[in-house]
Amino acid sequence: MQFFSFDPNNPVFRIQDWALSLQIITLENVYGLDPDGIHRTEHEDSASLSCIGLRWGGGQQPAPGGLHLTASFEPEGLRVRIKAQAPEPIRAVKILIRHLAPVTALDQFDDERAIPPEGLLDRYPNQLRLPLLCVRQLDGVTLGFRWEDAEHRSKRFAVYRERFGDDYTVECIHEEDARHFATQIEVPDWIFARVDDPTAFRAAQLTFNERQAGLKRWEERTDVPDWARQLRLVVTLHGMHWSGYTFNTYAQMIDILRYVATRIDGSQVLAYLPGWEGRYYWQYGDYRPDPLLGGEAGFTALCQTARELGVHLMPMFGANCVNSWKSNYHLFGPSSHMKTATRNVFHGNQPDWDTSRTQDTGWQAWLNPGAPAWQRELIRQINQLLDQYDLHAVFLDTVEVWVNDPDFNLLEGYRQLVGELRQARTDLLVTGEDWYDGLLPLFPVFQRTTKWRQTPDWVGRYARLMGHIADSEPARGSTGVFESGYAPYERLPDQPHYLPTIAFVDGTLEQAREEIDAIIGLAHG
Repeated sequence: MQFFSFDPNNPVFRIQDWALSLQIITLENVYGLDPDGIHRTEHEDSASLSCIGLRWGGGQQPAPGGLHLTASFEPEGLRVRIKAQAPEPIRAVKILIRHLAPVTALDQFDDERAIPPEGLLDRYPNQLRLPLLCVRQLDGVTLGFRWEDAEHRSKRFAVYRERFGDDYTVECIHEEDARHFATQIEVPDWIFARVDDPTAFRAAQLTFNERQAGLKRWEERTDVPDWARQLRLVVTLHGMHWSGYTFNTYAQMIDILRYVATRIDGSQVLAYLPGWEGRYYWQYGDYRPDPLLGGEAGFTALCQTARELGVHLMPMFGANCVNSWKSNYHLFGPSSHMKTATRNVFHGNQPDWDTSRTQDTGWQAWLNPGAPAWQRELIRQINQLLDQYDLHAVFLDTVEVWVNDPDFNLLEGYRQLVGELRQARTDLLVTGEDWYDGLLPLFPVFQRTTKWRQTPDWVGRYARLMGHIADSEPARGSTGVFESGYAPYERLPDQPHYLPTIAFVDGTLEQAREEIDAIIGLAHG
Protein backbone atom coordinates (compact mmCIF):
# COMPACT_ATOMS: atom_id res chain seq x y z
CA MET A 1 0.00 0.00 0.00
CA GLN A 2 1.47 3.34 -1.04
CA PHE A 3 1.20 6.78 0.54
CA PHE A 4 1.96 10.34 -0.50
CA SER A 5 5.45 11.57 0.35
CA PHE A 6 3.97 14.77 1.78
CA ASP A 7 1.09 15.82 3.97
CA PRO A 8 -2.02 15.96 1.75
CA ASN A 9 -3.45 18.63 4.10
CA ASN A 10 -6.98 17.30 4.05
CA PRO A 11 -9.19 19.39 6.35
CA VAL A 12 -10.42 17.50 9.41
CA PHE A 13 -13.92 18.20 10.67
CA ARG A 14 -15.96 16.65 13.46
CA ILE A 15 -19.48 15.30 13.44
CA GLN A 16 -20.34 14.35 17.01
CA ASP A 17 -17.09 12.72 18.14
CA TRP A 18 -16.08 11.34 14.72
CA ALA A 19 -13.08 13.09 13.13
CA LEU A 20 -13.45 12.91 9.35
CA SER A 21 -11.67 13.96 6.17
CA LEU A 22 -12.83 13.57 2.58
CA GLN A 23 -11.20 13.02 -0.78
CA ILE A 24 -12.57 12.87 -4.32
CA ILE A 25 -10.53 10.65 -6.63
CA THR A 26 -10.98 11.28 -10.35
CA LEU A 27 -9.45 9.45 -13.29
CA GLU A 28 -6.60 11.99 -13.35
CA ASN A 29 -5.95 13.17 -9.79
CA VAL A 30 -7.03 13.23 -6.16
CA TYR A 31 -8.78 16.22 -4.62
CA GLY A 32 -9.44 17.39 -1.10
CA LEU A 33 -11.88 19.99 0.15
CA ASP A 34 -11.04 23.68 0.00
CA PRO A 35 -10.98 24.69 3.69
CA ASP A 36 -12.13 28.20 2.78
CA GLY A 37 -15.27 26.85 1.11
CA ILE A 38 -16.57 24.62 3.92
CA HIS A 39 -19.88 25.44 5.60
CA ARG A 40 -21.20 23.24 8.43
CA THR A 41 -24.56 23.03 10.18
CA GLU A 42 -25.64 20.75 13.00
CA HIS A 43 -29.10 19.95 14.34
CA GLU A 44 -30.42 17.72 17.08
CA ASP A 45 -30.60 14.62 14.90
CA SER A 46 -28.37 15.42 11.93
CA ALA A 47 -25.50 17.45 10.57
CA SER A 48 -24.46 18.62 7.13
CA LEU A 49 -21.34 19.85 5.45
CA SER A 50 -21.15 21.69 2.16
CA CYS A 51 -18.00 22.69 0.36
CA ILE A 52 -17.61 24.86 -2.70
CA GLY A 53 -14.19 24.41 -4.25
CA LEU A 54 -11.59 21.66 -4.21
CA ARG A 55 -7.83 21.53 -3.70
CA TRP A 56 -5.17 19.32 -5.25
CA GLY A 57 -1.40 18.89 -4.94
CA GLY A 58 -1.49 18.72 -1.16
CA GLY A 59 -3.83 21.71 -1.01
CA GLN A 60 -1.53 23.93 -3.07
CA GLN A 61 -3.77 24.27 -6.13
CA PRO A 62 -7.47 25.19 -6.43
CA ALA A 63 -10.01 23.42 -8.63
CA PRO A 64 -13.71 23.76 -9.34
CA GLY A 65 -16.10 21.27 -7.79
CA GLY A 66 -17.62 20.60 -4.44
CA LEU A 67 -19.26 18.21 -2.07
CA HIS A 68 -22.35 17.94 0.10
CA LEU A 69 -22.51 15.55 3.06
CA THR A 70 -25.46 14.81 5.30
CA ALA A 71 -25.13 12.71 8.43
CA SER A 72 -28.13 11.33 10.29
CA PHE A 73 -27.52 10.56 13.96
CA GLU A 74 -28.40 7.00 14.86
CA PRO A 75 -28.20 5.36 18.30
CA GLU A 76 -24.77 3.86 17.68
CA GLY A 77 -23.27 6.30 15.18
CA LEU A 78 -23.82 8.01 11.82
CA ARG A 79 -25.54 7.33 8.53
CA VAL A 80 -23.68 9.36 5.92
CA ARG A 81 -24.75 10.37 2.42
CA ILE A 82 -22.49 12.23 0.00
CA LYS A 83 -22.90 13.97 -3.32
CA ALA A 84 -19.86 15.39 -5.07
CA GLN A 85 -18.74 17.17 -8.22
CA ALA A 86 -15.27 17.42 -9.75
CA PRO A 87 -13.67 18.80 -12.92
CA GLU A 88 -12.98 15.29 -14.28
CA PRO A 89 -14.89 11.98 -14.15
CA ILE A 90 -14.96 10.73 -10.58
CA ARG A 91 -13.67 7.25 -9.90
CA ALA A 92 -14.13 7.07 -6.13
CA VAL A 93 -14.99 8.98 -2.99
CA LYS A 94 -12.97 8.36 0.16
CA ILE A 95 -13.93 9.19 3.70
CA LEU A 96 -11.14 8.98 6.28
CA ILE A 97 -12.01 8.27 9.92
CA ARG A 98 -9.12 9.88 11.73
CA HIS A 99 -7.49 10.44 15.13
CA LEU A 100 -8.15 6.87 16.25
CA ALA A 101 -6.22 5.09 18.97
CA PRO A 102 -4.24 2.03 17.79
CA VAL A 103 -6.58 -0.59 16.40
CA THR A 104 -6.73 -4.17 15.25
CA ALA A 105 -9.04 -5.31 12.45
CA LEU A 106 -11.64 -8.04 12.89
CA ASP A 107 -12.03 -10.70 10.22
CA GLN A 108 -15.38 -12.23 9.21
CA PHE A 109 -15.15 -14.56 12.23
CA ASP A 110 -14.39 -11.59 14.53
CA ASP A 111 -10.82 -12.74 15.14
CA GLU A 112 -8.39 -9.86 15.54
CA ARG A 113 -5.75 -9.06 12.92
CA ALA A 114 -2.80 -6.84 13.74
CA ILE A 115 -2.22 -3.86 11.46
CA PRO A 116 1.20 -4.29 9.78
CA PRO A 117 3.57 -1.32 9.47
CA GLU A 118 2.65 -0.87 5.81
CA GLY A 119 -1.06 -0.84 6.66
CA LEU A 120 -3.94 -3.20 5.93
CA LEU A 121 -5.99 -3.08 2.71
CA ASP A 122 -9.19 -5.11 2.22
CA ARG A 123 -11.13 -5.08 -1.02
CA TYR A 124 -14.78 -5.91 -1.64
CA PRO A 125 -15.81 -8.11 -3.34
CA ASN A 126 -12.39 -9.59 -4.18
CA GLN A 127 -11.40 -10.31 -0.57
CA LEU A 128 -14.24 -9.21 1.67
CA ARG A 129 -17.55 -11.04 1.20
CA LEU A 130 -19.57 -8.17 2.64
CA PRO A 131 -18.83 -4.44 2.26
CA LEU A 132 -18.15 -4.25 5.97
CA LEU A 133 -15.21 -3.87 8.33
CA CYS A 134 -14.88 -3.72 12.11
CA VAL A 135 -11.83 -2.51 14.03
CA ARG A 136 -11.14 -2.72 17.74
CA GLN A 137 -9.35 0.01 19.68
CA LEU A 138 -7.00 -0.63 22.58
CA ASP A 139 -9.70 0.43 25.03
CA GLY A 140 -11.89 -2.40 23.71
CA VAL A 141 -14.31 -0.17 21.80
CA THR A 142 -15.23 -1.71 18.45
CA LEU A 143 -15.99 0.52 15.48
CA GLY A 144 -17.95 -0.76 12.48
CA PHE A 145 -18.10 0.59 8.94
CA ARG A 146 -20.45 -0.69 6.25
CA TRP A 147 -22.27 0.35 3.08
CA GLU A 148 -25.84 -0.22 2.03
CA ASP A 149 -25.37 -0.56 -1.73
CA ALA A 150 -27.88 -2.73 -3.60
CA GLU A 151 -25.66 -2.55 -6.71
CA HIS A 152 -22.69 -4.23 -4.97
CA ARG A 153 -20.16 -1.77 -6.37
CA SER A 154 -16.48 -1.87 -5.46
CA LYS A 155 -15.49 -0.94 -1.90
CA ARG A 156 -12.12 -0.75 -0.18
CA PHE A 157 -11.00 -0.36 3.41
CA ALA A 158 -7.51 0.73 4.43
CA VAL A 159 -6.27 0.82 8.03
CA TYR A 160 -2.90 2.31 8.99
CA ARG A 161 -0.91 4.49 11.36
CA GLU A 162 -0.73 8.04 10.11
CA ARG A 163 2.61 9.05 8.55
CA PHE A 164 2.38 12.42 10.29
CA GLY A 165 1.65 11.28 13.84
CA ASP A 166 0.79 8.25 15.93
CA ASP A 167 -2.97 8.29 15.34
CA TYR A 168 -4.61 5.60 13.26
CA THR A 169 -6.91 6.13 10.28
CA VAL A 170 -9.54 3.98 8.60
CA GLU A 171 -10.23 4.80 4.95
CA CYS A 172 -13.62 3.84 3.50
CA ILE A 173 -13.63 4.06 -0.29
CA HIS A 174 -16.60 3.74 -2.61
CA GLU A 175 -15.81 3.26 -6.30
CA GLU A 176 -18.46 3.99 -8.89
CA ASP A 177 -19.46 1.45 -11.53
CA ALA A 178 -16.88 2.16 -14.24
CA ARG A 179 -19.61 2.29 -16.88
CA HIS A 180 -21.00 5.37 -15.16
CA PHE A 181 -17.97 7.45 -14.30
CA ALA A 182 -19.06 11.10 -14.49
CA THR A 183 -18.18 14.47 -13.03
CA GLN A 184 -20.96 14.03 -10.46
CA ILE A 185 -21.45 11.15 -8.05
CA GLU A 186 -23.96 10.10 -5.41
CA VAL A 187 -22.51 7.70 -2.86
CA PRO A 188 -24.66 4.98 -1.23
CA ASP A 189 -25.25 5.19 2.50
CA TRP A 190 -22.26 4.70 4.77
CA ILE A 191 -22.95 3.54 8.32
CA PHE A 192 -20.34 4.26 11.00
CA ALA A 193 -21.10 2.81 14.42
CA ARG A 194 -19.78 1.92 17.82
CA VAL A 195 -20.47 -1.75 17.85
CA ASP A 196 -21.35 -3.71 20.97
CA ASP A 197 -21.87 -6.90 18.97
CA PRO A 198 -20.16 -7.35 15.57
CA THR A 199 -22.56 -10.21 14.80
CA ALA A 200 -25.52 -7.85 15.13
CA PHE A 201 -23.75 -5.24 13.01
CA ARG A 202 -23.23 -7.86 10.30
CA ALA A 203 -26.85 -9.00 10.65
CA ALA A 204 -28.01 -5.46 9.87
CA GLN A 205 -26.07 -5.62 6.60
CA LEU A 206 -27.69 -8.94 5.71
CA THR A 207 -31.11 -7.53 6.55
CA PHE A 208 -30.46 -4.74 4.05
CA ASN A 209 -29.46 -7.31 1.42
CA GLU A 210 -32.63 -9.29 2.07
CA ARG A 211 -34.84 -6.21 1.77
CA GLN A 212 -33.10 -4.32 -1.02
CA ALA A 213 -30.70 -6.61 -2.93
CA GLY A 214 -32.72 -9.76 -3.64
CA LEU A 215 -31.14 -12.05 -1.05
CA LYS A 216 -33.46 -14.94 -0.13
CA ARG A 217 -33.35 -17.49 2.63
CA TRP A 218 -32.74 -21.05 1.46
CA GLU A 219 -36.30 -22.05 2.23
CA GLU A 220 -37.66 -19.17 0.13
CA ARG A 221 -35.44 -19.57 -2.93
CA THR A 222 -37.18 -20.25 -6.22
CA ASP A 223 -34.02 -21.24 -8.11
CA VAL A 224 -33.58 -24.55 -6.30
CA PRO A 225 -35.28 -27.38 -8.22
CA ASP A 226 -37.26 -29.84 -6.12
CA TRP A 227 -34.79 -32.59 -6.95
CA ALA A 228 -31.89 -30.46 -5.71
CA ARG A 229 -33.52 -30.04 -2.31
CA GLN A 230 -33.21 -33.82 -1.90
CA LEU A 231 -29.44 -33.89 -2.45
CA ARG A 232 -27.40 -35.42 0.36
CA LEU A 233 -24.04 -36.22 -1.27
CA VAL A 234 -21.64 -34.78 -3.84
CA VAL A 235 -19.12 -36.99 -5.62
CA THR A 236 -16.36 -35.15 -7.48
CA LEU A 237 -15.25 -37.24 -10.46
CA HIS A 238 -11.96 -35.84 -11.73
CA GLY A 239 -11.47 -36.33 -15.47
CA MET A 240 -8.31 -35.07 -17.15
CA HIS A 241 -5.53 -32.89 -15.75
CA TRP A 242 -4.16 -29.91 -17.73
CA SER A 243 -1.18 -32.08 -18.72
CA GLY A 244 -3.41 -34.76 -20.23
CA TYR A 245 -3.08 -37.18 -17.31
CA THR A 246 -6.34 -39.11 -16.99
CA PHE A 247 -7.73 -39.66 -13.52
CA ASN A 248 -11.03 -41.22 -14.61
CA THR A 249 -12.42 -42.09 -18.00
CA TYR A 250 -16.17 -41.95 -18.50
CA ALA A 251 -16.28 -45.74 -18.03
CA GLN A 252 -14.43 -45.45 -14.72
CA MET A 253 -16.84 -42.71 -13.64
CA ILE A 254 -19.66 -45.16 -14.31
CA ASP A 255 -18.00 -47.71 -12.02
CA ILE A 256 -17.76 -45.13 -9.25
CA LEU A 257 -21.40 -44.10 -9.60
CA ARG A 258 -22.54 -47.71 -9.53
CA TYR A 259 -20.60 -48.29 -6.33
CA VAL A 260 -22.02 -45.17 -4.70
CA ALA A 261 -25.58 -45.94 -5.81
CA THR A 262 -25.48 -49.31 -4.02
CA ARG A 263 -25.04 -47.42 -0.75
CA ILE A 264 -27.30 -44.39 -1.14
CA ASP A 265 -30.32 -43.55 -3.26
CA GLY A 266 -28.88 -42.18 -6.51
CA SER A 267 -31.46 -39.38 -6.60
CA GLN A 268 -29.70 -37.90 -3.56
CA VAL A 269 -26.34 -37.77 -5.35
CA LEU A 270 -24.84 -34.90 -7.37
CA ALA A 271 -21.87 -35.96 -9.52
CA TYR A 272 -19.58 -33.01 -10.19
CA LEU A 273 -17.37 -33.37 -13.29
CA PRO A 274 -14.19 -31.22 -13.41
CA GLY A 275 -12.01 -32.00 -16.41
CA TRP A 276 -14.84 -33.88 -18.15
CA GLU A 277 -14.14 -32.10 -21.46
CA GLY A 278 -10.46 -33.09 -21.59
CA ARG A 279 -7.41 -31.11 -20.54
CA TYR A 280 -8.54 -29.00 -17.62
CA TYR A 281 -8.47 -25.24 -18.40
CA TRP A 282 -6.74 -25.92 -21.73
CA GLN A 283 -10.07 -26.96 -23.20
CA TYR A 284 -12.01 -24.08 -21.62
CA GLY A 285 -14.13 -22.32 -24.21
CA ASP A 286 -14.57 -25.37 -26.46
CA TYR A 287 -16.69 -27.89 -24.58
CA ARG A 288 -17.31 -31.42 -25.83
CA PRO A 289 -16.67 -34.97 -24.60
CA ASP A 290 -12.99 -35.80 -24.93
CA PRO A 291 -11.93 -38.72 -27.18
CA LEU A 292 -9.28 -39.87 -24.71
CA LEU A 293 -11.85 -40.14 -21.92
CA GLY A 294 -14.25 -42.19 -24.04
CA GLY A 295 -15.57 -39.72 -26.57
CA GLU A 296 -19.19 -38.99 -27.33
CA ALA A 297 -20.21 -42.63 -26.98
CA GLY A 298 -18.55 -42.92 -23.58
CA PHE A 299 -20.08 -39.69 -22.31
CA THR A 300 -23.49 -40.78 -23.59
CA ALA A 301 -23.12 -44.03 -21.65
CA LEU A 302 -22.16 -42.08 -18.51
CA CYS A 303 -25.24 -39.87 -18.83
CA GLN A 304 -27.54 -42.84 -19.48
CA THR A 305 -26.15 -44.78 -16.53
CA ALA A 306 -26.49 -41.76 -14.24
CA ARG A 307 -30.15 -41.40 -15.26
CA GLU A 308 -30.79 -45.08 -14.60
CA LEU A 309 -29.24 -44.72 -11.15
CA GLY A 310 -31.07 -41.45 -10.49
CA VAL A 311 -27.76 -39.55 -10.16
CA HIS A 312 -27.60 -35.94 -11.35
CA LEU A 313 -24.49 -35.06 -13.40
CA MET A 314 -23.02 -31.56 -13.16
CA PRO A 315 -20.31 -30.73 -15.74
CA MET A 316 -17.96 -27.84 -15.08
CA PHE A 317 -17.63 -24.77 -17.34
CA GLY A 318 -15.28 -21.80 -17.20
CA ALA A 319 -17.59 -18.85 -16.64
CA ASN A 320 -14.97 -16.26 -17.53
CA CYS A 321 -11.76 -18.01 -18.63
CA VAL A 322 -10.98 -19.60 -22.01
CA ASN A 323 -8.01 -20.76 -24.06
CA SER A 324 -7.32 -17.98 -26.54
CA TRP A 325 -5.26 -20.35 -28.69
CA LYS A 326 -8.33 -22.39 -29.64
CA SER A 327 -9.55 -22.05 -33.22
CA ASN A 328 -12.96 -20.66 -32.19
CA TYR A 329 -11.60 -17.87 -30.00
CA HIS A 330 -11.87 -15.15 -32.65
CA LEU A 331 -15.64 -15.58 -32.71
CA PHE A 332 -16.20 -14.29 -29.16
CA GLY A 333 -12.95 -13.48 -27.38
CA PRO A 334 -11.45 -10.21 -28.67
CA SER A 335 -14.56 -8.17 -27.85
CA SER A 336 -15.07 -9.75 -24.43
CA HIS A 337 -11.87 -9.25 -22.43
CA MET A 338 -12.24 -8.38 -18.77
CA LYS A 339 -10.76 -4.96 -18.10
CA THR A 340 -9.99 -2.80 -15.11
CA ALA A 341 -11.67 0.56 -14.72
CA THR A 342 -8.86 2.26 -16.66
CA ARG A 343 -8.90 -0.46 -19.36
CA ASN A 344 -5.94 -2.59 -18.40
CA VAL A 345 -6.69 -6.06 -19.74
CA PHE A 346 -7.29 -8.25 -16.71
CA HIS A 347 -5.41 -11.51 -16.32
CA GLY A 348 -6.59 -13.65 -13.45
CA ASN A 349 -5.01 -16.68 -11.88
CA GLN A 350 -1.77 -17.92 -13.42
CA PRO A 351 -1.18 -21.47 -12.21
CA ASP A 352 2.13 -23.15 -12.97
CA TRP A 353 0.36 -25.69 -15.16
CA ASP A 354 3.49 -26.96 -16.93
CA THR A 355 5.77 -26.75 -13.84
CA SER A 356 8.20 -24.56 -15.78
CA ARG A 357 8.06 -22.34 -12.67
CA THR A 358 7.23 -19.33 -14.80
CA GLN A 359 3.44 -19.14 -14.31
CA ASP A 360 3.34 -17.81 -17.87
CA THR A 361 -0.24 -18.50 -18.94
CA GLY A 362 -0.66 -16.04 -21.78
CA TRP A 363 -2.99 -18.48 -23.52
CA GLN A 364 -5.55 -17.99 -20.73
CA ALA A 365 -7.92 -15.18 -21.65
CA TRP A 366 -10.29 -13.80 -19.04
CA LEU A 367 -13.62 -12.85 -20.54
CA ASN A 368 -16.50 -10.86 -19.13
CA PRO A 369 -19.75 -12.88 -18.89
CA GLY A 370 -21.63 -9.63 -19.47
CA ALA A 371 -19.99 -9.15 -22.88
CA PRO A 372 -22.63 -10.15 -25.47
CA ALA A 373 -20.37 -12.28 -27.68
CA TRP A 374 -18.99 -14.42 -24.86
CA GLN A 375 -22.30 -14.62 -23.04
CA ARG A 376 -24.07 -15.87 -26.18
CA GLU A 377 -21.33 -18.40 -26.92
CA LEU A 378 -21.21 -19.78 -23.38
CA ILE A 379 -25.00 -20.10 -23.26
CA ARG A 380 -24.95 -21.81 -26.67
CA GLN A 381 -22.37 -24.36 -25.63
CA ILE A 382 -24.03 -25.09 -22.27
CA ASN A 383 -27.51 -25.40 -23.80
CA GLN A 384 -26.20 -27.70 -26.52
CA LEU A 385 -24.74 -30.03 -23.91
CA LEU A 386 -27.85 -29.91 -21.72
CA ASP A 387 -30.10 -30.70 -24.70
CA GLN A 388 -27.95 -33.43 -26.18
CA TYR A 389 -27.38 -35.33 -22.95
CA ASP A 390 -30.48 -34.37 -20.92
CA LEU A 391 -28.55 -32.87 -18.02
CA HIS A 392 -30.01 -30.80 -15.20
CA ALA A 393 -27.08 -29.13 -13.43
CA VAL A 394 -24.22 -26.82 -14.41
CA PHE A 395 -21.18 -25.64 -12.46
CA LEU A 396 -19.64 -22.25 -13.36
CA ASP A 397 -15.99 -21.83 -12.42
CA THR A 398 -14.35 -18.68 -10.95
CA VAL A 399 -17.54 -16.63 -10.74
CA GLU A 400 -16.10 -14.81 -7.70
CA VAL A 401 -13.41 -13.13 -9.84
CA TRP A 402 -14.40 -9.49 -10.20
CA VAL A 403 -13.18 -6.32 -11.86
CA ASN A 404 -14.87 -2.96 -12.34
CA ASP A 405 -15.15 -3.32 -16.11
CA PRO A 406 -16.04 -0.07 -17.90
CA ASP A 407 -17.99 -1.85 -20.64
CA PHE A 408 -20.00 -4.63 -19.00
CA ASN A 409 -20.82 -5.17 -15.34
CA LEU A 410 -19.82 -8.68 -14.24
CA LEU A 411 -22.59 -9.13 -11.70
CA GLU A 412 -25.22 -8.07 -14.21
CA GLY A 413 -23.62 -10.46 -16.68
CA TYR A 414 -23.99 -13.40 -14.30
CA ARG A 415 -27.57 -12.40 -13.57
CA GLN A 416 -28.32 -12.43 -17.32
CA LEU A 417 -26.41 -15.66 -17.87
CA VAL A 418 -28.18 -17.59 -15.13
CA GLY A 419 -31.53 -16.13 -16.16
CA GLU A 420 -31.05 -17.23 -19.77
CA LEU A 421 -30.00 -20.74 -18.77
CA ARG A 422 -32.96 -21.22 -16.44
CA GLN A 423 -35.56 -19.49 -18.62
CA ALA A 424 -36.57 -22.68 -20.41
CA ARG A 425 -35.34 -25.03 -17.67
CA THR A 426 -36.91 -24.34 -14.32
CA ASP A 427 -35.45 -27.63 -13.06
CA LEU A 428 -31.87 -26.56 -13.85
CA LEU A 429 -29.46 -26.16 -10.93
CA VAL A 430 -26.75 -23.55 -11.59
CA THR A 431 -23.91 -23.53 -9.06
CA GLY A 432 -20.75 -21.46 -8.67
CA GLU A 433 -17.25 -21.68 -7.31
CA ASP A 434 -17.13 -19.04 -4.60
CA TRP A 435 -19.41 -16.45 -3.11
CA TYR A 436 -19.79 -12.89 -2.02
CA ASP A 437 -23.07 -11.28 -1.00
CA GLY A 438 -23.90 -10.12 -4.54
CA LEU A 439 -23.59 -13.69 -5.87
CA LEU A 440 -25.65 -15.33 -3.12
CA PRO A 441 -28.98 -14.45 -4.79
CA LEU A 442 -27.77 -15.96 -8.10
CA PHE A 443 -26.28 -19.31 -7.09
CA PRO A 444 -27.91 -21.53 -4.47
CA VAL A 445 -24.91 -23.88 -4.16
CA PHE A 446 -21.21 -22.97 -3.93
CA GLN A 447 -17.96 -24.78 -3.51
CA ARG A 448 -16.29 -24.32 -0.15
CA THR A 449 -12.70 -25.22 0.64
CA THR A 450 -11.10 -25.89 4.00
CA LYS A 451 -7.81 -24.52 2.63
CA TRP A 452 -8.64 -20.82 2.28
CA ARG A 453 -11.55 -18.38 2.32
CA GLN A 454 -13.22 -19.91 5.32
CA THR A 455 -17.00 -19.57 5.21
CA PRO A 456 -19.04 -18.23 8.14
CA ASP A 457 -22.05 -20.26 9.16
CA TRP A 458 -24.53 -17.50 8.30
CA VAL A 459 -24.00 -18.27 4.61
CA GLY A 460 -26.00 -21.43 5.27
CA ARG A 461 -29.14 -19.33 5.72
CA TYR A 462 -29.05 -18.64 1.99
CA ALA A 463 -27.08 -21.37 0.20
CA ARG A 464 -25.67 -24.87 0.42
CA LEU A 465 -21.96 -25.62 0.28
CA MET A 466 -20.11 -28.52 -1.33
CA GLY A 467 -16.45 -29.50 -1.38
CA HIS A 468 -14.00 -27.61 -3.57
CA ILE A 469 -11.78 -29.41 -6.07
CA ALA A 470 -8.85 -28.08 -4.03
CA ASP A 471 -10.03 -30.42 -1.27
CA SER A 472 -8.11 -33.63 -1.83
CA GLU A 473 -9.37 -37.19 -2.10
CA PRO A 474 -8.71 -39.64 0.76
CA ALA A 475 -6.39 -42.21 -0.87
CA ARG A 476 -3.21 -40.22 -1.46
CA GLY A 477 -4.23 -36.58 -0.96
CA SER A 478 -4.40 -35.80 -4.68
CA THR A 479 -6.28 -32.68 -5.70
CA GLY A 480 -6.95 -34.14 -9.15
CA VAL A 481 -7.28 -31.51 -11.83
CA PHE A 482 -6.69 -28.69 -9.34
CA GLU A 483 -3.31 -27.00 -9.59
CA SER A 484 -2.12 -27.38 -5.99
CA GLY A 485 -1.35 -31.06 -6.58
CA TYR A 486 -1.58 -32.54 -3.10
CA ALA A 487 -3.14 -31.47 0.19
CA PRO A 488 -3.98 -33.14 3.49
CA TYR A 489 -7.37 -34.79 3.26
CA GLU A 490 -10.09 -33.22 5.43
CA ARG A 491 -13.80 -33.73 5.72
CA LEU A 492 -16.20 -30.84 5.41
CA PRO A 493 -17.83 -29.66 8.64
CA ASP A 494 -20.68 -31.88 9.78
CA GLN A 495 -23.36 -29.22 9.57
CA PRO A 496 -26.73 -29.15 7.77
CA HIS A 497 -25.76 -26.58 5.12
CA TYR A 498 -22.74 -28.61 3.97
CA LEU A 499 -23.28 -31.36 1.43
CA PRO A 500 -20.89 -34.21 2.31
CA THR A 501 -18.42 -34.43 -0.57
CA ILE A 502 -15.98 -37.13 -1.63
CA ALA A 503 -13.52 -36.74 -4.52
CA PHE A 504 -12.29 -39.53 -6.80
CA VAL A 505 -9.07 -39.74 -8.77
CA ASP A 506 -7.43 -42.88 -10.12
CA GLY A 507 -7.20 -45.40 -7.28
CA THR A 508 -9.54 -43.67 -4.83
CA LEU A 509 -12.33 -46.22 -5.23
CA GLU A 510 -9.98 -49.15 -4.68
CA GLN A 511 -7.82 -47.67 -1.91
CA ALA A 512 -10.17 -45.57 0.24
CA ARG A 513 -13.41 -47.52 0.52
CA GLU A 514 -13.61 -47.19 4.29
CA GLU A 515 -13.60 -43.38 4.06
CA ILE A 516 -15.91 -43.41 1.04
CA ASP A 517 -18.43 -45.49 2.96
CA ALA A 518 -18.04 -43.25 6.01
CA ILE A 519 -18.85 -40.11 3.98
CA ILE A 520 -21.85 -41.84 2.43
CA GLY A 521 -22.91 -42.72 5.96
CA LEU A 522 -22.75 -39.04 6.90
CA ALA A 523 -24.90 -38.27 3.88
CA HIS A 524 -27.54 -40.64 5.19
CA GLY A 525 -27.61 -38.43 8.28
